[in-house]
Amino acid sequence: MAQYKEKMILSPQQQHALKKLLPVARIATSGIRSGMSVLPRTHSLLIGPSGSGKSHLARRLGEQLGIPSLVINVAAWMIAGSRGDPWTISLIADWLDRLPGAGVLVLDEIDKLQSPSEWTRNVRLEIHDLLDGVLPVATKLPIESLPAESFPQGSGKDQKAELERTLRERVMIMGCGAWQSAWRGNARTLGFNSSKELFLPEPPTKEQILAEIDAELRQRFRDEIVLLSPMLPADYAHVAKDIARQIPQELIPAWNKEIGGVLRRAADGFLGMRAIEELLLKAMLLAGKGKEPDKSPEPQSLKPPRPEPSIW
Repeated sequence: MAQYKEKMILSPQQQHALKKLLPVARIATSGIRSGMSVLPRTHSLLIGPSGSGKSHLARRLGEQLGIPSLVINVAAWMIAGSRGDPWTISLIADWLDRLPGAGVLVLDEIDKLQSPSEWTRNVRLEIHDLLDGVLPVATKLPIESLPAESFPQGSGKDQKAELERTLRERVMIMGCGAWQSAWRGNARTLGFNSSKELFLPEPPTKEQILAEIDAELRQRFRDEIVLLSPMLPADYAHVAKDIARQIPQELIPAWNKEIGGVLRRAADGFLGMRAIEELLLKAMLLAGKGKEPDKSPEPQSLKPPRPEPSIW
């Protein structure tokens, strides 16, 4: 994903994934699940190689629905009860409390929960509770930050129940990860009109992905996995063309000068949308947008001096 003038440009792969996710997200966030004895499973896994724009796509999902999104990097998770502050689960509770109605919760780099460390086990337990629609007992609720005399006894329990109801009935939870080992070995040669062969990692099969994901975590997401494939040369060109329509006219000559080499390096190195963002920076630098502002004194005004007031 690339941004310019606050408008997101999505790659063809991202557009396809967004089209798949939108109907599920509408069911998850519209309130239609309210009061149902059995809740439809809407938690979704979005899997793709590094640089494919998974978390950006998840944010775009919230924007498309007109609701807020919260992206949590699982690799930086603060366990409840740890010395670090604030605890991640409490941040999520605060976000739930402030939601205007519904939201999208993104658990980014969820594939980092593969190691057998104690930290990983504790994070996994908190995320399991979250995916089950439950806030762990140790969660600091927003109401607990108020003076004790300002809220009646038992109101903390009431707030916890209300936040959990919002979590279950009005929040779309997405897990984003690369699971790089599942892509390893899946490669085919792609011609790019050059002497250098380009090896493109193909999307792993569902069986390969399932083999890489912890079973307890996997069963909490719906069965259909949304895959983001690596961008092809034609995809880079498609996105670059869309962005070129939006950038200021004075950047176009520098943009055209750099675009060929950047797109080739992007395809060869599977750089994803990052390559387009770097191309935009190169164009701005070549166009002189990074120069120090002119600090020369402003020219004296040619207007006649203002007359002094008369003294009687």
